[in-house]
Parts: sequence; structure tokens; C-alpha cells
Amino acid sequence: MGVEEVGRKPRAAVYIDGFNLYRRALEHRPDCRWLDVLKLSETLLPDFEVVLVRYFTARVRFVEGEDPAAPSRQSAYLRALATLPAVTTHFGTFRSDRRWMAKSPLELDDDGSPRTVRVRKIEEKGSDVSLAAHLVCDAMDGLVDAAFVLSNDSDFVDALRIVRERGGVEIGLMCPSPSPARSLLALEPDHVRHVRAAVMRDSQLPDRIADVHGVITRPKSWRARSTEAPPEAGLRAR
Repeated sequence: MGVEEVGRKPRAAVYIDGFNLYRRALEHRPDCRWLDVLKLSETLLPDFEVVLVRYFTARVRFVEGEDPAAPSRQSAYLRALATLPAVTTHFGTFRSDRRWMAKSPLELDDDGSPRTVRVRKIEEKGSDVSLAAHLVCDAMDGLVDAAFVLSNDSDFVDALRIVRERGGVEIGLMCPSPSPARSLLALEPDHVRHVRAAVMRDSQLPDRIADVHGVITRPKSWRARSTEAPPEAGLRAR
């Protein structure tokens, strides 16, 4: 989709897979977790007008054995994101289930069936589907000239392909890993950006932010490096 007005920057939308961003880039960088996703997007896309940033996540809850303060830190961060213009948040579901699963390495009982153990499986459901749906709908509605996905999840390959082939929109990757997944690179995206630690550190929200409910304060443990569990902690399976 071309830019009709001479001199106008092409419009870009950014779709952020919150849990993938955490696992790939923030797990060991607590000082980067108070992330201003709009500033990050504008920094990485200086040749575009960033008109929309959609952030996809799930509200975490306390799970036995995990950090009890994680939900409150995430709540503070989501409140902070809500103060940013052009940023919207979208929620999947946080699940913690107990189930029987085969042991690894595989062990067999005398009858040949795999031996199982009872495990706790913590996962987030729904946000990937929501991201793909909004990505396609925004392109089909003509809201943007370029669509960037901040994730290294190959599940978005088909949605990105549809956006370009059916929506006529340029596609881009904002990769939170050292290199994009091969399946994503196989799309031959029009643009590739890398979410590096230095850019994230330069794209932090103010330590104190006012909203309609009062003042939001950056979690103390996010002001310097630590090993404390982040708000997305506990999600080790999709």
C-alpha cells in the first residue's frame, strides 16, 4: 500500500506478543521491564508514523511456588501502559492445571505403556489468536501501511502472509531474539528490526506516572538487575 500524500510518513502498527518478548528479551533484564512500548516502537521505526501499538498478554495470578508479588507488578505495568497514547492492551487467559504426563526421558511400564508423573502445567491461552486476528483485521480495514510483529513465534507466519498478499500491507519483524525464526525469515519480510538491550533501556517509562486512579510507581526490583521473578513468570509452556 503506497503513501498517497507526498511527504507523509507511512503509517505503522506494532503487534507485541508480551510473553514472547519476556521470554526472549526480558527474563534476565529486570531493569528493562518497565518498557515504554510506544517509545521503543518509534525508536526502531524512525521512518514510520507509529499510529497503533497493540500489546497482547494475560493477567497472571498467584501460583504456588511462584513469586506472590508478580500479579501486583504486572498490574502496575498494565496501568502504566494504559496511559500511553496509541497503545491498547488485549488479554488472553492464564491457566494453571495439574495433569498426568509421560516422564522424560521416556520410561515404560511392564505392559509397554509410558510411565507418567503428575505435573503442574502453567500456560497462557488465546493471546496469539487475538494478535493474529487484529493483525489481519487492521490490514484489511486499511488502517496502516506497514504491520510489524514483535515476536519470534512462527505461529504468525500465515497471518503475516495474508496481511501482505490480501491486505497489500508491508510486513515487518521486530525480533526480540538474536535472529528471527527461519519460518519468519522465509516470508522475506519487507523490514526487520532487532530489539536490543540498549534500546530497551533507553525506552523506559518514568518511575512515577499519574493516572485517573492515582500514582503508578515502578516496581523497586525493576530499577536494577536482579533475579526476582517477573510478572510473566511461570509461563514455561504455551
